[in-house]
Amino acid sequence: MEEKVTISSGPQSASGHVAPSTSDSTTFVKNKSDGSSSFKDIFAGMIPGHHNSRMIVIGHRGNGKNRTLLQGEIPDERPSFRENTINSFNTASKFGASFVEFDVQRSCRYSEYGVRFDRFKFLLLKQKCGSFDQVTRDGHPIIFHDDYIILEDKVSRKIGELSLEEFLACGPQKDKSTDGRTLYRKAKDNYVSIWTATVEDSLCTLQEVFEEVDQNVGFNVEVKFDDVLKTSDDELRRVLYPILEVVKQHAKGRKVYYSSFNPDAVYLLRKEQSSYPVFFLTDGGVNLFNDPRRNSIQAAVQVCEEGNLQGIVTEVGAILREPTLVSLVKQVGLWLFSYGVLNNIAEVVEKQKILGVDGVIVDHVLEVVTVVRDLEKLPLEKMLNFVPTPLRTLSEEKLP
Repeated sequence: MEEKVTISSGPQSASGHVAPSTSDSTTFVKNKSDGSSSFKDIFAGMIPGHHNSRMIVIGHRGNGKNRTLLQGEIPDERPSFRENTINSFNTASKFGASFVEFDVQRSCRYSEYGVRFDRFKFLLLKQKCGSFDQVTRDGHPIIFHDDYIILEDKVSRKIGELSLEEFLACGPQKDKSTDGRTLYRKAKDNYVSIWTATVEDSLCTLQEVFEEVDQNVGFNVEVKFDDVLKTSDDELRRVLYPILEVVKQHAKGRKVYYSSFNPDAVYLLRKEQSSYPVFFLTDGGVNLFNDPRRNSIQAAVQVCEEGNLQGIVTEVGAILREPTLVSLVKQVGLWLFSYGVLNNIAEVVEKQKILGVDGVIVDHVLEVVTVVRDLEKLPLEKMLNFVPTPLRTLSEEKLP
C-alpha cells in the first residue's frame, strides 16, 4: 500500500528537483508497509540550504573512528570508543548526534589478483572478486568498516570467510567472563598493531544495531563497493537486497538514509525503495577515480539529477577549496553533507554552517554539537556576519 507524504520544498526545477523554500510543497511516494518515517520527519527542522535551519551532526562510525597508528606514533590522549559498536552509537546519541554513520559491505568469497603496469606506476588490480558488503559466510549482515579482519596470526581475512559465530568471537565479548580473539589493524605503512579502545564493546550485527541503539538517533547506512572495478547489476542486487530487507523488517520508524560512493548502487537503492532518502558520496575531486562520476561535485549533482536522489555527501576539502559549489548544490534543491578529518576543526564546521552546508559527519561528536548549537543561537544577521574562530582542533576540548 502506498501513501503520499508532503514535504517542505520550493518550486520544481526542470530536473525534477526542488529549490529551497519555506512555503511550497511537493509529494513523495513511500511504501507504507515498513513503518518508515517520511522525508520531512527524517530531516526534521532542516530545509536544504537555509542558514536558519538546524545543521545535522552525524557521528562517524558512532562516536568517532578509531585511529590506526603508524609505527612509533603516539596515541591520542582523547578517550576513544570502539567504533561501529552499540556503545559507540548510543554514546553519540547521548552527546547529541542526530544520526550515526556506519558501513555495510559485502565480502568477496575469493580473490584472484593480477598486476597491470603503466609508464609511471603499477596497480595491483583485482581481476575477479565480488564486492565488499559485510555479510558473514552464513549470510548475516554485520557492522564493520575494514575490508579485512586481522587476528593473532596477522593474516588478513575477508568477512565472508567467517561464520557469524566466528565473527562475533573476535574482540571484546558481551559475556565479560569470556575472552574473544584479539583484533589487529594494519596502518598505511603496513605496521600491524593490536586494536584497542579506551571504552570497549563487542562487535555487532546490522539487526542488533536496529534493536539495541537508541531509537531517537537516525542511521546513515553506507554501502561500499570496489573502488576500481565496475560492479555488475547482479552483484549490486546480491549486496543490496539483504540490507534493504533488514532495514524493512527492523527500522520500525527509525530515521534512516542510505549512501554510497557507487553511482549505480545509489540508482538501484532509489529504484528499489521509496521510503528513505538516498545520498551520493563523492570525494569531490580531492581523490580521483576511474569513474568520472566520482570526481567532482558537479558530476555528483548530475548523478543525483539522473537518479532522482535527495542529496550529496562530499569530502569537506572540496567545499573549502571552492565554496561556491555549495550554491550549485542548493540551486537544484539537494541536501549537502560533508565528511573528513577537517570536520573536527571548529573553524571548518563554523564556515560550513555559514555557507549553508546541511550536515557534517564527524569524529568528535560532543564538541561539534556544541559548536553548531552555539552558532545557531545567534540571530540570523549575526550568524551570517560571524567570523569563524581561529583554527582550533576540537580534540583540544575536554570531555566532561
